[in-house]
Amino acid sequence: MKNALILTGFHPSTYTGGIETFTKTLIGLIELSNRKAEVICASEFGNAYNLYHAFIGQVYTAGRSLLSLRSGTYDFVVANGYYGGGYFPKNLNTFTIFHSTHAGYADALKGFVPLSTYYEIRYVIGELLERSSASGARIIAVSDRVKSELEGYYGLGDIEVIPNPVDTGFFFRLHDKEELRNKYAVPRNRKVGLFVGRWEISKGRDIIERLMQELNDLYWVIVTSTGGETSPPEGENITTLSGLNRTQMREIYSLSDFMLFPSRYEGFGLAAAEAMASGLPVIGAPVGFLEGIYLMAPFSTMSIPIAWTDKNGIIGKIKDSIHKLFSDEYLCAEISEKGRDIIVKNYDAAVWQERMKNMLCLN
Repeated sequence: MKNALILTGFHPSTYTGGIETFTKTLIGLIELSNRKAEVICASEFGNAYNLYHAFIGQVYTAGRSLLSLRSGTYDFVVANGYYGGGYFPKNLNTFTIFHSTHAGYADALKGFVPLSTYYEIRYVIGELLERSSASGARIIAVSDRVKSELEGYYGLGDIEVIPNPVDTGFFFRLHDKEELRNKYAVPRNRKVGLFVGRWEISKGRDIIERLMQELNDLYWVIVTSTGGETSPPEGENITTLSGLNRTQMREIYSLSDFMLFPSRYEGFGLAAAEAMASGLPVIGAPVGFLEGIYLMAPFSTMSIPIAWTDKNGIIGKIKDSIHKLFSDEYLCAEISEKGRDIIVKNYDAAVWQERMKNMLCLN
């Protein structure tokens, strides 16, 4: 029995995040095909080539380690985006899955990060490592937006779009809200806003910090994942959690009244998709899969113009969306019900499984 190899940044058993969640799901799919999935993580390598940036050096070193493998050693290799940047030329059947593009990410953050950081993200990780990871591989994008960025920034073609999977059989709204709020020490009689993600500027932490100051009547649950720039603020109206498993995440989605998703860039946006599968309204930016969602009624009323330079305008739009949710029970119920229906129809894990099995020839 031959095995499959996954080349990624961090091991999904020790780190939390969208790519790690995806990698766990991919491992499960591969093992269902009677293959073993081995994982090579850049974080477990040294900077053998003494590159200026230690982690970029680890990524490059991890990729170069595959060159010693003989053709046919593995059925195939899957590289998660730029983590395959050191693997060239490719002597094994390889698929590169782009969960984002760093060229698009850099442009979304331009003006929010130092120019040197912008150039590093845009050209070192994007133009060099992502182009290298794509070279000689079958290319998969997790959204139409990522596909268009791969075409526009890098001139790539023949790209298959396979959206990330959401386990809609697991993520659904639990109805014991009061019991769940007691469990997590969240007040029963407050409206609860939820944020899930790294606490950093790319995820819109500056927007949330200001809202928490101005909307004192709301209670906020902040669920952080690995690798934020700083820690969320503390306060009487804030509960901060980290390292939650999927069962706990389902409970958090179910005890909340809405999710705020002011991310400046997403390739897909898994947390928002899980929230919608759980019947939770999402007030967010039109990024990742939400780009298409927010073009439709009634979801367009929940869209944040995060690209505006006028932060007052962004805050005002969020406040208006929150008011609409809480003042119109019919609208809230409609968004909840239709949101779940969209996720079940388009992003359910079973749909992803069939498409990925066909792509990787696992049938």
